Amino acid sequence: MASWQADVVVVGGGMAGIAAAIGAARLGAETILIERSGWLGGIGITGATGLHTFFNVYGAEPNAPRRRLVGGIPQELVDRTRDIGGGVGHVPMERGADFVSVLTPVEPEAFKLAAAQLCREAGVRLLLHTTLLGADARDGRVKSVAVWSKRGPATVEGRVFVDCSGDGDLAAAAGAEHITYHPGEEGAYAAGFTFRLCNVDLPALEAHLLREDLLTQSAHAVKPGMGEPDPVRIGIAMHALRERGLEDAPGYFLSSSLRPRELTYCNCINFGDLDPLDPEDLTEAEVALRGRIFEVADFFRRTFEGCSNCYPAGPAPAVGPRRARAVRCDYELSREDVTSGARFEDEIGQFGFIDNANYLVAEAGAYGIPYRALRPRGMDNLLIAGRMMTVELVAHNSTRNTTCCMACGQAAGVAAALAAQNVSPVGEVDVGRLRSLLTAGGALLEPREC
Repeated sequence: MASWQADVVVVGGGMAGIAAAIGAARLGAETILIERSGWLGGIGITGATGLHTFFNVYGAEPNAPRRRLVGGIPQELVDRTRDIGGGVGHVPMERGADFVSVLTPVEPEAFKLAAAQLCREAGVRLLLHTTLLGADARDGRVKSVAVWSKRGPATVEGRVFVDCSGDGDLAAAAGAEHITYHPGEEGAYAAGFTFRLCNVDLPALEAHLLREDLLTQSAHAVKPGMGEPDPVRIGIAMHALRERGLEDAPGYFLSSSLRPRELTYCNCINFGDLDPLDPEDLTEAEVALRGRIFEVADFFRRTFEGCSNCYPAGPAPAVGPRRARAVRCDYELSREDVTSGARFEDEIGQFGFIDNANYLVAEAGAYGIPYRALRPRGMDNLLIAGRMMTVELVAHNSTRNTTCCMACGQAAGVAAALAAQNVSPVGEVDVGRLRSLLTAGGALLEPREC
Protein backbone atom coordinates (compact mmCIF):
# COMPACT_ATOMS: atom_id res chain seq x y z
CA MET A 1 0.00 0.00 0.00
CA ALA A 2 1.32 3.44 -0.94
CA SER A 3 1.88 6.02 1.77
CA TRP A 4 2.89 9.64 2.18
CA GLN A 5 4.00 11.70 5.18
CA ALA A 6 3.82 15.42 5.90
CA ASP A 7 3.89 17.92 8.73
CA VAL A 8 0.48 19.31 7.74
CA VAL A 9 -2.19 17.39 5.85
CA VAL A 10 -5.08 19.42 4.40
CA VAL A 11 -8.17 17.53 3.25
CA GLY A 12 -10.22 19.38 0.66
CA GLY A 13 -8.96 21.73 -2.03
CA GLY A 14 -11.80 24.23 -2.00
CA MET A 15 -11.50 27.88 -1.01
CA ALA A 16 -10.47 27.13 2.58
CA GLY A 17 -8.13 24.29 1.67
CA ILE A 18 -6.17 26.28 -0.91
CA ALA A 19 -5.46 29.06 1.59
CA ALA A 20 -4.70 26.59 4.40
CA ALA A 21 -2.17 24.64 2.34
CA ILE A 22 -0.41 27.76 1.05
CA GLY A 23 -0.33 29.28 4.54
CA ALA A 24 1.21 26.17 6.08
CA ALA A 25 3.75 25.56 3.32
CA ARG A 26 5.01 29.14 3.36
CA LEU A 27 6.05 28.65 6.98
CA GLY A 28 8.24 25.74 5.95
CA ALA A 29 5.88 22.95 6.91
CA GLU A 30 5.85 19.96 4.58
CA THR A 31 2.29 20.16 3.37
CA ILE A 32 0.04 17.79 1.43
CA LEU A 33 -3.31 18.90 0.01
CA ILE A 34 -5.77 16.09 -0.77
CA GLU A 35 -8.59 16.83 -3.23
CA ARG A 36 -11.01 14.37 -4.83
CA SER A 37 -11.52 16.46 -8.00
CA GLY A 38 -9.01 17.22 -10.71
CA TRP A 39 -8.93 20.94 -9.92
CA LEU A 40 -8.82 23.35 -6.98
CA GLY A 41 -11.55 25.71 -5.84
CA GLY A 42 -14.40 23.39 -4.95
CA ILE A 43 -18.00 24.57 -4.90
CA GLY A 44 -16.73 28.06 -4.15
CA ILE A 45 -15.39 28.40 -7.68
CA THR A 46 -17.72 26.10 -9.60
CA GLY A 47 -20.91 27.26 -7.94
CA ALA A 48 -20.64 30.79 -6.52
CA THR A 49 -21.47 33.98 -8.42
CA GLY A 50 -18.51 35.88 -6.96
CA LEU A 51 -16.16 36.04 -4.01
CA HIS A 52 -18.38 37.57 -1.32
CA THR A 53 -16.84 39.80 -0.01
CA PHE A 54 -13.53 41.45 0.88
CA PHE A 55 -15.37 44.56 2.15
CA ASN A 56 -18.06 45.58 4.57
CA VAL A 57 -21.63 46.03 3.32
CA TYR A 58 -21.37 49.82 3.48
CA GLY A 59 -24.31 50.27 1.10
CA ALA A 60 -26.66 49.13 3.86
CA GLU A 61 -26.12 52.31 5.91
CA PRO A 62 -26.27 55.92 4.71
CA ASN A 63 -22.80 57.49 4.58
CA ALA A 64 -21.12 54.39 6.00
CA PRO A 65 -17.40 54.29 5.13
CA ARG A 66 -16.07 51.60 2.84
CA ARG A 67 -13.78 49.28 4.81
CA ARG A 68 -11.51 46.53 3.59
CA LEU A 69 -11.83 43.40 5.76
CA VAL A 70 -9.84 40.64 4.03
CA GLY A 71 -6.41 40.54 2.39
CA GLY A 72 -3.55 38.04 2.45
CA ILE A 73 -3.72 34.84 0.44
CA PRO A 74 -7.32 35.48 -0.69
CA GLN A 75 -6.16 38.74 -2.29
CA GLU A 76 -3.20 36.98 -3.90
CA LEU A 77 -5.61 34.53 -5.53
CA VAL A 78 -7.66 37.42 -6.90
CA ASP A 79 -4.54 39.16 -8.20
CA ARG A 80 -3.15 36.05 -9.88
CA THR A 81 -6.52 35.28 -11.47
CA ARG A 82 -6.59 38.79 -12.90
CA ASP A 83 -3.02 38.43 -14.18
CA ILE A 84 -4.05 35.26 -16.02
CA GLY A 85 -6.89 37.17 -17.67
CA GLY A 86 -9.82 35.91 -15.63
CA GLY A 87 -10.63 38.73 -13.25
CA VAL A 88 -11.53 42.39 -12.97
CA GLY A 89 -10.61 42.98 -9.33
CA HIS A 90 -13.04 44.42 -6.80
CA VAL A 91 -16.05 46.11 -8.41
CA PRO A 92 -18.36 48.46 -6.46
CA MET A 93 -22.02 47.62 -6.87
CA GLU A 94 -24.22 50.22 -8.56
CA ARG A 95 -27.51 48.56 -7.63
CA GLY A 96 -27.99 46.12 -4.77
CA ALA A 97 -25.16 47.53 -2.67
CA ASP A 98 -27.24 47.01 0.46
CA PHE A 99 -26.69 43.26 0.03
CA VAL A 100 -23.13 43.06 -1.30
CA SER A 101 -21.41 46.43 -1.73
CA VAL A 102 -18.33 45.21 -3.59
CA LEU A 103 -18.35 42.23 -5.93
CA THR A 104 -15.19 40.27 -6.79
CA PRO A 105 -16.06 38.17 -9.83
CA VAL A 106 -13.53 35.63 -11.11
CA GLU A 107 -13.61 33.36 -14.15
CA PRO A 108 -13.59 29.78 -12.81
CA GLU A 109 -11.00 28.24 -15.13
CA ALA A 110 -8.55 31.09 -14.56
CA PHE A 111 -9.03 30.81 -10.79
CA LYS A 112 -8.36 27.06 -10.87
CA LEU A 113 -5.04 27.70 -12.61
CA ALA A 114 -4.14 30.55 -10.25
CA ALA A 115 -4.80 28.34 -7.23
CA ALA A 116 -2.65 25.51 -8.58
CA GLN A 117 0.19 27.90 -9.39
CA LEU A 118 0.22 29.49 -5.94
CA CYS A 119 0.12 26.07 -4.25
CA ARG A 120 3.01 24.79 -6.33
CA GLU A 121 5.06 27.96 -5.76
CA ALA A 122 4.56 27.61 -2.00
CA GLY A 123 5.80 24.01 -2.08
CA VAL A 124 2.46 22.29 -1.48
CA ARG A 125 2.32 18.67 -2.60
CA LEU A 126 -0.97 18.26 -4.44
CA LEU A 127 -2.81 14.95 -4.45
CA LEU A 128 -5.71 15.55 -6.83
CA HIS A 129 -8.04 12.74 -7.91
CA THR A 130 -7.65 11.41 -4.37
CA THR A 131 -10.63 10.65 -2.13
CA LEU A 132 -10.71 10.47 1.67
CA LEU A 133 -11.88 7.08 2.93
CA GLY A 134 -11.36 7.34 6.67
CA ALA A 135 -9.03 8.24 9.50
CA ASP A 136 -6.90 6.43 12.04
CA ALA A 137 -7.67 8.46 15.17
CA ARG A 138 -7.56 7.66 18.87
CA ASP A 139 -8.20 9.76 21.96
CA GLY A 140 -8.65 12.97 20.00
CA ARG A 141 -5.55 12.59 17.89
CA VAL A 142 -5.38 11.80 14.17
CA LYS A 143 -2.46 9.63 13.14
CA SER A 144 -3.23 9.20 9.46
CA VAL A 145 -5.96 9.30 6.85
CA ALA A 146 -6.90 6.57 4.42
CA VAL A 147 -7.36 7.68 0.82
CA TRP A 148 -8.15 6.11 -2.54
CA SER A 149 -7.08 6.90 -6.08
CA LYS A 150 -7.10 4.96 -9.33
CA ARG A 151 -3.92 3.29 -8.11
CA GLY A 152 -5.79 1.92 -5.09
CA PRO A 153 -5.82 2.58 -1.33
CA ALA A 154 -3.08 4.54 0.43
CA THR A 155 -2.38 6.27 3.72
CA VAL A 156 -1.21 9.78 4.49
CA GLU A 157 0.42 10.38 7.86
CA GLY A 158 0.76 13.82 9.40
CA ARG A 159 1.52 15.76 12.53
CA VAL A 160 -1.41 18.15 12.17
CA PHE A 161 -4.51 17.83 10.00
CA VAL A 162 -6.85 20.51 8.63
CA ASP A 163 -10.34 19.54 7.51
CA CYS A 164 -11.38 21.80 4.63
CA SER A 165 -13.68 19.25 3.02
CA GLY A 166 -16.74 21.48 3.29
CA ASP A 167 -18.80 18.64 4.72
CA GLY A 168 -16.62 17.85 7.73
CA ASP A 169 -15.64 14.48 6.28
CA LEU A 170 -12.31 14.20 8.10
CA ALA A 171 -13.66 15.51 11.40
CA ALA A 172 -16.49 12.97 11.30
CA ALA A 173 -14.14 10.13 10.38
CA ALA A 174 -11.83 11.11 13.25
CA GLY A 175 -14.66 11.01 15.76
CA ALA A 176 -15.08 14.75 16.29
CA GLU A 177 -18.43 15.88 17.61
CA HIS A 178 -20.68 17.16 14.82
CA ILE A 179 -24.27 17.76 13.75
CA THR A 180 -25.95 16.60 10.54
CA TYR A 181 -28.93 18.17 8.81
CA HIS A 182 -31.75 16.31 7.11
CA PRO A 183 -34.60 17.58 4.91
CA GLY A 184 -37.10 19.67 6.80
CA GLU A 185 -34.89 20.22 9.83
CA GLU A 186 -33.90 23.68 11.00
CA GLY A 187 -30.52 24.45 9.52
CA ALA A 188 -31.00 22.30 6.42
CA TYR A 189 -30.36 23.85 3.02
CA ALA A 190 -31.30 23.32 -0.57
CA ALA A 191 -28.55 22.45 -3.03
CA GLY A 192 -27.66 24.89 -5.79
CA PHE A 193 -26.37 24.51 -9.33
CA THR A 194 -24.89 27.28 -11.46
CA PHE A 195 -24.25 27.38 -15.19
CA ARG A 196 -23.18 29.72 -17.99
CA LEU A 197 -25.72 31.35 -20.28
CA CYS A 198 -23.94 32.11 -23.55
CA ASN A 199 -24.58 34.28 -26.62
CA VAL A 200 -26.34 37.00 -24.64
CA ASP A 201 -26.33 40.65 -25.72
CA LEU A 202 -25.67 41.93 -22.22
CA PRO A 203 -26.25 45.66 -22.86
CA ALA A 204 -29.56 44.86 -24.59
CA LEU A 205 -30.62 42.60 -21.72
CA GLU A 206 -29.70 45.23 -19.14
CA ALA A 207 -31.55 47.96 -21.04
CA HIS A 208 -34.66 45.77 -21.22
CA LEU A 209 -34.52 45.05 -17.50
CA LEU A 210 -34.16 48.76 -16.72
CA ARG A 211 -37.19 49.67 -18.86
CA GLU A 212 -39.27 46.99 -17.16
CA ASP A 213 -38.04 47.91 -13.67
CA LEU A 214 -36.65 44.41 -13.17
CA LEU A 215 -32.96 45.13 -12.54
CA THR A 216 -32.17 44.51 -8.86
CA GLN A 217 -28.36 44.26 -8.93
CA SER A 218 -25.82 45.70 -11.35
CA ALA A 219 -22.14 46.50 -11.67
CA HIS A 220 -19.85 47.25 -14.60
CA ALA A 221 -16.14 46.83 -15.35
CA VAL A 222 -13.80 46.52 -18.30
CA LYS A 223 -13.50 42.79 -18.91
CA PRO A 224 -10.41 41.01 -20.25
CA GLY A 225 -10.22 41.65 -23.99
CA MET A 226 -12.66 44.55 -23.95
CA GLY A 227 -12.07 48.30 -24.06
CA GLU A 228 -15.30 49.61 -22.53
CA PRO A 229 -17.20 48.76 -19.34
CA ASP A 230 -19.63 45.88 -19.66
CA PRO A 231 -22.08 44.35 -17.17
CA VAL A 232 -20.37 42.06 -14.65
CA ARG A 233 -23.38 41.70 -12.35
CA ILE A 234 -27.05 41.34 -13.24
CA GLY A 235 -29.83 40.57 -10.78
CA ILE A 236 -33.43 40.16 -11.96
CA ALA A 237 -36.65 40.60 -9.96
CA MET A 238 -38.13 37.27 -10.93
CA HIS A 239 -40.87 37.61 -8.32
CA ALA A 240 -42.23 40.59 -10.27
CA LEU A 241 -42.43 38.49 -13.43
CA ARG A 242 -44.35 35.77 -11.62
CA GLU A 243 -46.74 38.43 -10.34
CA ARG A 244 -47.24 39.45 -13.99
CA GLY A 245 -48.31 35.91 -14.84
CA LEU A 246 -45.03 34.30 -15.93
CA GLU A 247 -45.34 31.33 -13.61
CA ASP A 248 -42.32 29.49 -15.06
CA ALA A 249 -39.93 32.26 -14.02
CA PRO A 250 -37.13 31.04 -11.72
CA GLY A 251 -37.53 31.81 -8.04
CA TYR A 252 -34.70 34.35 -8.20
CA PHE A 253 -31.79 35.30 -10.46
CA LEU A 254 -28.28 36.53 -9.65
CA SER A 255 -25.41 36.35 -12.11
CA SER A 256 -21.86 37.46 -12.74
CA SER A 257 -20.20 37.92 -16.11
CA LEU A 258 -16.47 37.77 -16.87
CA ARG A 259 -16.64 37.29 -20.64
CA PRO A 260 -18.31 39.18 -23.51
CA ARG A 261 -21.82 37.90 -24.34
CA GLU A 262 -21.81 35.47 -21.43
CA LEU A 263 -23.37 35.24 -18.01
CA THR A 264 -20.55 33.22 -16.48
CA TYR A 265 -22.41 32.24 -13.33
CA CYS A 266 -26.21 31.99 -13.32
CA ASN A 267 -27.50 31.32 -9.82
CA CYS A 268 -31.23 30.71 -10.02
CA ILE A 269 -32.11 27.06 -9.40
CA ASN A 270 -32.14 24.89 -6.29
CA PHE A 271 -33.15 21.40 -5.24
CA GLY A 272 -34.29 20.49 -1.81
CA ASP A 273 -34.14 20.46 1.05
CA LEU A 274 -32.11 17.31 0.59
CA ASP A 275 -29.81 15.10 2.62
CA PRO A 276 -26.39 16.07 1.19
CA LEU A 277 -24.82 12.89 2.57
CA ASP A 278 -27.31 10.63 0.75
CA PRO A 279 -26.18 9.59 -2.76
CA GLU A 280 -29.78 8.97 -3.85
CA ASP A 281 -30.81 12.49 -2.88
CA LEU A 282 -27.78 13.91 -4.66
CA THR A 283 -28.56 11.84 -7.75
CA GLU A 284 -32.12 13.18 -7.87
CA ALA A 285 -30.77 16.71 -7.53
CA GLU A 286 -28.25 16.20 -10.35
CA VAL A 287 -30.87 14.92 -12.81
CA ALA A 288 -33.46 17.55 -11.92
CA LEU A 289 -31.12 20.55 -11.98
CA ARG A 290 -29.38 19.57 -15.20
CA GLY A 291 -32.79 19.54 -16.86
CA ARG A 292 -33.80 22.78 -15.26
CA ILE A 293 -30.96 24.79 -16.88
CA PHE A 294 -32.49 24.17 -20.31
CA GLU A 295 -35.87 25.38 -19.04
CA VAL A 296 -34.25 28.58 -17.73
CA ALA A 297 -32.51 29.20 -21.07
CA ASP A 298 -35.83 28.75 -22.88
CA PHE A 299 -37.47 31.21 -20.49
CA PHE A 300 -34.78 33.80 -21.24
CA ARG A 301 -35.15 33.34 -24.99
CA ARG A 302 -38.90 33.92 -24.74
CA THR A 303 -38.84 36.75 -22.21
CA PHE A 304 -35.84 39.06 -22.47
CA GLU A 305 -34.33 41.16 -25.23
CA GLY A 306 -30.78 40.22 -26.12
CA CYS A 307 -31.41 36.55 -25.30
CA SER A 308 -33.20 35.22 -28.41
CA ASN A 309 -30.32 32.92 -29.33
CA CYS A 310 -28.84 32.20 -25.90
CA TYR A 311 -27.97 28.70 -24.77
CA PRO A 312 -26.79 27.06 -21.53
CA ALA A 313 -23.24 25.72 -21.19
CA GLY A 314 -20.51 25.09 -18.64
CA PRO A 315 -22.68 23.85 -15.78
CA ALA A 316 -21.10 23.19 -12.41
CA PRO A 317 -19.47 19.75 -12.45
CA ALA A 318 -21.67 18.67 -9.57
CA VAL A 319 -24.62 19.85 -7.54
CA GLY A 320 -23.60 22.14 -4.68
CA PRO A 321 -25.00 21.33 -1.24
CA ARG A 322 -24.63 24.34 1.02
CA ARG A 323 -24.50 22.34 4.23
CA ALA A 324 -24.00 18.76 5.38
CA ARG A 325 -22.28 18.63 8.78
CA ALA A 326 -21.49 21.30 11.35
CA VAL A 327 -18.46 20.50 13.48
CA ARG A 328 -18.72 21.42 17.16
CA CYS A 329 -15.80 23.67 18.09
CA ASP A 330 -14.35 25.26 21.20
CA TYR A 331 -16.27 28.39 20.28
CA GLU A 332 -19.30 28.62 18.02
CA LEU A 333 -20.24 31.96 16.53
CA SER A 334 -23.87 32.87 17.17
CA ARG A 335 -26.35 35.05 15.34
CA GLU A 336 -25.85 37.69 18.01
CA ASP A 337 -22.06 37.59 17.54
CA VAL A 338 -22.38 38.08 13.81
CA THR A 339 -25.12 40.72 13.72
CA SER A 340 -23.71 42.77 16.61
CA GLY A 341 -20.16 42.80 15.26
CA ALA A 342 -18.65 40.92 18.22
CA ARG A 343 -14.88 41.02 18.73
CA PHE A 344 -12.57 38.48 20.37
CA GLU A 345 -9.10 38.46 21.89
CA ASP A 346 -8.02 35.49 19.78
CA GLU A 347 -9.30 36.81 16.45
CA ILE A 348 -7.70 35.40 13.32
CA GLY A 349 -9.90 37.24 10.83
CA GLN A 350 -13.02 39.30 10.28
CA PHE A 351 -16.00 39.28 7.96
CA GLY A 352 -19.02 41.47 7.26
CA PHE A 353 -21.44 39.77 4.84
CA ILE A 354 -24.50 37.66 5.71
CA ASP A 355 -26.13 35.79 2.83
CA ASN A 356 -29.57 36.35 4.31
CA ALA A 357 -31.60 39.40 3.37
CA ASN A 358 -33.18 39.52 6.84
CA TYR A 359 -29.92 40.18 8.70
CA LEU A 360 -27.02 42.62 8.54
CA VAL A 361 -23.95 43.27 10.64
CA ALA A 362 -24.71 46.29 12.82
CA GLU A 363 -23.65 49.70 11.53
CA ALA A 364 -22.28 48.24 8.29
CA GLY A 365 -19.44 46.80 10.34
CA ALA A 366 -17.67 43.48 10.76
CA TYR A 367 -17.44 40.71 13.31
CA GLY A 368 -14.33 38.90 14.45
CA ILE A 369 -13.61 35.21 14.00
CA PRO A 370 -11.85 33.65 17.00
CA TYR A 371 -9.19 30.98 16.61
CA ARG A 372 -11.25 28.81 18.96
CA ALA A 373 -13.92 28.58 16.23
CA LEU A 374 -11.48 26.55 14.10
CA ARG A 375 -10.69 23.97 16.82
CA PRO A 376 -12.97 20.91 16.99
CA ARG A 377 -13.83 19.99 20.56
CA GLY A 378 -11.57 17.40 22.13
CA MET A 379 -9.18 17.11 19.17
CA ASP A 380 -5.44 17.64 19.72
CA ASN A 381 -4.12 17.88 16.17
CA LEU A 382 -7.14 18.74 14.02
CA LEU A 383 -8.35 22.13 12.80
CA ILE A 384 -11.19 23.02 10.46
CA ALA A 385 -11.95 25.83 8.05
CA GLY A 386 -14.83 26.33 5.67
CA ARG A 387 -18.56 25.98 5.59
CA MET A 388 -18.88 23.44 8.42
CA MET A 389 -17.53 25.76 11.10
CA THR A 390 -20.72 27.17 12.61
CA VAL A 391 -23.89 25.59 13.99
CA GLU A 392 -26.35 28.48 14.37
CA LEU A 393 -28.06 29.10 11.02
CA VAL A 394 -27.65 32.86 10.60
CA ALA A 395 -23.99 32.66 11.59
CA HIS A 396 -23.61 29.89 9.02
CA ASN A 397 -25.31 32.13 6.43
CA SER A 398 -22.23 34.28 6.81
CA THR A 399 -19.25 32.03 7.53
CA ARG A 400 -19.99 29.61 4.67
CA ASN A 401 -19.23 32.28 2.08
CA THR A 402 -16.16 32.11 -0.12
CA THR A 403 -14.01 34.94 1.18
CA CYS A 404 -14.63 34.02 4.82
CA CYS A 405 -13.64 30.44 4.01
CA MET A 406 -10.36 31.62 2.47
CA ALA A 407 -9.53 33.90 5.42
CA CYS A 408 -10.21 31.11 7.92
CA GLY A 409 -8.24 28.69 5.76
CA GLN A 410 -5.15 30.87 5.85
CA ALA A 411 -5.39 31.09 9.64
CA ALA A 412 -5.90 27.34 10.04
CA GLY A 413 -2.92 26.58 7.82
CA VAL A 414 -0.59 28.92 9.69
CA ALA A 415 -1.79 27.57 13.04
CA ALA A 416 -1.29 24.00 11.84
CA ALA A 417 2.28 24.78 10.79
CA LEU A 418 3.01 26.31 14.20
CA ALA A 419 1.59 23.29 16.02
CA ALA A 420 3.56 20.90 13.81
CA GLN A 421 6.81 22.77 14.27
CA ASN A 422 6.38 22.96 18.05
CA VAL A 423 5.02 19.41 18.34
CA SER A 424 2.18 20.80 20.42
CA PRO A 425 -1.62 20.48 20.44
CA VAL A 426 -3.49 23.00 18.32
CA GLY A 427 -5.06 24.36 21.50
CA GLU A 428 -1.62 25.44 22.73
CA VAL A 429 -0.68 27.51 19.68
CA ASP A 430 0.56 30.95 20.72
CA VAL A 431 -2.28 33.14 19.43
CA GLY A 432 -0.13 36.26 19.57
CA ARG A 433 2.44 34.57 17.34
CA LEU A 434 -0.33 33.32 15.06
CA ARG A 435 -1.78 36.79 14.68
CA SER A 436 1.66 38.29 13.97
CA LEU A 437 2.32 35.74 11.25
CA LEU A 438 -1.09 36.33 9.71
CA THR A 439 -0.47 40.07 9.63
CA ALA A 440 2.95 39.49 8.07
CA GLY A 441 1.20 37.40 5.43
CA GLY A 442 -1.11 40.25 4.48
CA ALA A 443 -4.17 39.20 6.49
CA LEU A 444 -6.24 42.01 7.98
CA LEU A 445 -7.17 41.75 11.64
CA GLU A 446 -8.70 45.22 11.81
CA PRO A 447 -10.95 46.96 9.25
CA ARG A 448 -9.10 49.34 6.95
CA GLU A 449 -10.91 52.31 5.48
CA CYS A 450 -10.35 52.72 1.76
